[in-house]
Amino acid sequence: MTTPAKFLNNSLLSYLCASLLLGSFIAVEANAATLMVTDNLILRDVDDKAVEHGFLSKKRTIDLTQGKHTLVIKYKDVFEDLDMGEDRLVKSDYFVVKLVVENQQKLFLSTSKISDLASAERFVKSPEVILLDENKQELVLELETLSDYKLGQQVTKVVTTLSAPVVISQNNSTTMTTAEDSQAFNNKVINKVDTVPMLKYWWQKANKDEKENFLKFINKNKALK
Repeated sequence: MTTPAKFLNNSLLSYLCASLLLGSFIAVEANAATLMVTDNLILRDVDDKAVEHGFLSKKRTIDLTQGKHTLVIKYKDVFEDLDMGEDRLVKSDYFVVKLVVENQQKLFLSTSKISDLASAERFVKSPEVILLDENKQELVLELETLSDYKLGQQVTKVVTTLSAPVVISQNNSTTMTTAEDSQAFNNKVINKVDTVPMLKYWWQKANKDEKENFLKFINKNKALK
């Protein structure tokens, strides 16, 4: 038979556990923001993970935790072509939107105003999207082509690999390579990288002085040939 003291202790323990679970749930919810995208935008990836769409509908809302996020989206809509007398499908290539969630609860992602076929075709050539919070305040975001984003990932992977090469010995112990082994490893990685995209990537990242120094380096090497 349960004594009143034991019953009280068990009830108190259950209450405390429930309170902790509820508090954790509320904290998670408070730190998440719901992002809604307009009908003319299609989400493909969120933070390098594919978005699952329904069979008959596309996903328009997602929950984002606090911090940095990367979206891969494209524009798609139908407009009447007055010259041809028919509807025309207009869509862009996939592009990347980078944003930061802070204390917002709701976010709204939309295109700039697109009212007709001509403005839709202009958008496809140069996408512009707007991010608003629940108070209709515009937030800062960054746009990037999908190809540049993938190239940046490749560069980061190569640089990270080159910065800390390791080898696994037969007894499964991890040790740092010798200087000779490290150089050989670096050369193998570098040889697998497509040089032209890498040069383009670093040129875009370089500032004015760095570009001028690089051009001087090229001209100096031309003179030596």
